[in-house]
Amino acid sequence: MTRQALIFGATGAVGRELLQLCLDGDRYSEIVVVARRPATLVHAKLCWIECEYDVLDKLDSIPDLAGGDAYCCLGTTIKAAGSEAAFRRVDYDYVVSAARFAKKCGVMHFCMVSALSANAKSNWLYNRTKGEVEAAVIAENFPSLHIFRPSLLKGKRAELRLGEEIGNWVSLLIQPVFYLGLRKYQPVRFEKLARALYNSSGEDRAAGVTRIYENDEIQID
Repeated sequence: MTRQALIFGATGAVGRELLQLCLDGDRYSEIVVVARRPATLVHAKLCWIECEYDVLDKLDSIPDLAGGDAYCCLGTTIKAAGSEAAFRRVDYDYVVSAARFAKKCGVMHFCMVSALSANAKSNWLYNRTKGEVEAAVIAENFPSLHIFRPSLLKGKRAELRLGEEIGNWVSLLIQPVFYLGLRKYQPVRFEKLARALYNSSGEDRAAGVTRIYENDEIQID
């Protein structure tokens, strides 16, 4: 138990699940959380740093994280953010800032949550932003990079996301269809995505390789 982990977005639905997995497991001796909100729990292995992502570049690097793992679970929607500009700030600017801070700390393995629809050439802002942020993080040249592209997420959130709720209800009605070759589009539970993120850091990682996990891979138990 000698590795350290760094988590961005630990106060969100997926991030909370991931943080608990890291705290409960024996893979990490220390988990550093960088969040905009105050600490939500206390644990012997947990170091909580309250910091606005706008000034993350001014935060001193953390030498203990060298050679460790970083997870980025940051993300919002245009509706939740309040505007297209605010959405872009979270899903692009903050994610890139997180990746650069992790790189400054010497992190070896970076995991990030993207989206099934990520496409830098898309006409849709959400899809285009996800594709562009993937490209920006890939350009940071981490020794190991894992990108996760889930479909709609389902589970209990602190805030209502109407699009997800509608998608989840529809998915219940057409559940059998997902087993007829359309598993790629099946909504994924928060805890399953968190488990996939956590498990990926325990895999053998070839140097210089970017691994993309599509939604059907995330669904595998």
